[in-house]
Amino acid sequence: MSAEENKPTEQEQRQQQETESTNEQPAQQQTQTVQQEIAKTAETKPEVKEVKLPRPRASLSGRLRQLLRLRLLMERREPRWMRMDEWKYLKVAHGEHWRRPRGNDNKIRLEIKGYPKRVKVGYGKPRLVRNLHPSGFRLVIVHRPEDIDRVDPTRDAVVIGRTVGLRKRIEIVKRAIDKGVRVINVTKDVIEELKRTQ
Repeated sequence: MSAEENKPTEQEQRQQQETESTNEQPAQQQTQTVQQEIAKTAETKPEVKEVKLPRPRASLSGRLRQLLRLRLLMERREPRWMRMDEWKYLKVAHGEHWRRPRGNDNKIRLEIKGYPKRVKVGYGKPRLVRNLHPSGFRLVIVHRPEDIDRVDPTRDAVVIGRTVGLRKRIEIVKRAIDKGVRVINVTKDVIEELKRTQ
């Protein structure tokens, strides 16, 4: 076969151009309709206001800030506390928490080389910043909106009790916003409800 026979005729070229032009038109129309639909949905969506939760900073002295930084460094260096035979048995690894080694031949209690570190009082954190939130606040557990009135916004942050229902959680968060108190464990459903009511 020669090269001239492989070339398409003029009639075939015209047909290809017509099909290409007809294919381009629906594609353009589709993009236009999609853009129009997007514009309509953007117009119909109501504007949702963002809920601004108070995030005050704890008023700490320079010494306490220094101790908080020290606590963070100590936590990074602290080993992971393991129970004896945690590496052998899943029920020990995934079961209860750490227990003190008491056996006569327990290798962790005897601090034998190659075994996990033993828990000692020397790994303790500075007493002044013990039980503080990483932000520097003392945590106060709250079950009622009236409990917010007893909280000092400069020193304390609020943790809502786990048995509190959604309706009372919303009331507690509203009261905290009014008083300028930080709430540590605000859930998504509480934020959505606050957005809806605003």
